[in-house]
Amino acid sequence: METPTLASPRLAQRGRAAINFQAGIGIASARLLAQAERALADRGITADTLPEDMDARHDTVAHVIGDHPAFRLNTLLSEWRAKSHGPVARDAFEEQRDQLVPALHALDAGPSRLVEEPIPPLPSYWADTEFHRTEGGWDSSAYNGYVHGEILHKLMLAKMFPGDIFAQRRAAASAAPRRDYARILDMGASSGHYTVALAEIFPAARITGIDLSPRMLEHAARSGNARGQAWQLHVRPAEDTGLPAESFDLVTSFNLLHELPPPVIDAVFAETFRLLAPGGDMLMSDVPRFAELDRLTAWRFDHLAKWGGEPFWRASASMDLAAAATRAGFTGVTAGGIGTAPTFHPYLIQGRKPA
Repeated sequence: METPTLASPRLAQRGRAAINFQAGIGIASARLLAQAERALADRGITADTLPEDMDARHDTVAHVIGDHPAFRLNTLLSEWRAKSHGPVARDAFEEQRDQLVPALHALDAGPSRLVEEPIPPLPSYWADTEFHRTEGGWDSSAYNGYVHGEILHKLMLAKMFPGDIFAQRRAAASAAPRRDYARILDMGASSGHYTVALAEIFPAARITGIDLSPRMLEHAARSGNARGQAWQLHVRPAEDTGLPAESFDLVTSFNLLHELPPPVIDAVFAETFRLLAPGGDMLMSDVPRFAELDRLTAWRFDHLAKWGGEPFWRASASMDLAAAATRAGFTGVTAGGIGTAPTFHPYLIQGRKPA
C-alpha cells in the first residue's frame, strides 16, 4: 500500500490571496522599519549612542522618530498583522476544509504517533499565554497543527523572513558533534519542522518528541507518517518530562528556550542533563543573546518580540545560556551564532554530559 503524502497546501483563490497579502505586509513592514532606523541615524542615534537599558532604548527611539511616517506606519502594520495573521490562516484552511481534512486523516495511521496517555497539568507560563498572539492558544482548533505548520510557516513566514527558515533547522541539527546517535529527544517539537531535519541528518536514530500542544503533535505525527518515520510523541513539558533517566544520546531543541521564563530554562537544562546517557550531547538552538548584538539590533529584536506575542523573549535573550548549561553539569560548553551578521541566528548552545 502506497504511503499517503503530505502535499503542499492547495488553497482556494481567496485564501491564497489573503496569505500572500499578509506576507507582503510583513515584507513591507520590515522595509519601513529599516527606513525608520535610517531616520534614527540621520538624527544622530546609532547603535553606539543608544542607552544600555532596553526600556530607555525604546523611550529614545519613540522620542526621536516617534513622529516619523515610516516608524508610525510600521507600528500600525505590525499591530494589524499580529492580530490578523492567525485568523487569516484559519480562514484559508476552512475554505478548503473538505479537501484537506480527508488527506490529513489518511496520515493518521502509521509508525509515528502521539502516545495516548494522561495529559499533565499545564504550566502557568503556557496556560496563561497566547504565544505569537494566537487567539485561544495553539489548541484552539482541531487542525491548528496543519494551519500553523503548513499554511503559516510554509506559505507566509517562509516568504517574510530572509533565507531558508527550514535550512536553518538543518544547519542547527548538523552542528551536533556526532552522526551515530541511536536515541534523540526533540524538546518543543511542535508541528515537526525540526523533527524532520533531525530525521534527515540522523536517519538511523529513534526520535522522540515532546511538546505541550496536542494539536501540534498530531500534525507532527502525520508529517512523520508521510515520511515513513516512527516518531514517538508525548504531551509533556520540557522541564519535567517524566521520561526515564539516561535514555537519550542527544537532547536538542530549536527556538524553544525564548518561549520560556528564565527559571524554566534552568530547569530544562537540568532535565536535559538527567535524560542524557553519560557521554551524551546537548544541542539547543535559539535566538541570539542581546549581550552579543549591537544595541540597535537587540532593540529591533525586542521591538519585533513586542508585536509578535513573545512575552519571555527579552528575559530569555538576556540570559547567559552557556552559564546555565554549565550550572546544570555540562562540560565543554560552547555558545555562539552560526548565521550571518548582524543577527547571527540561529544561536547554538552545546555541551556534553561527562562519561
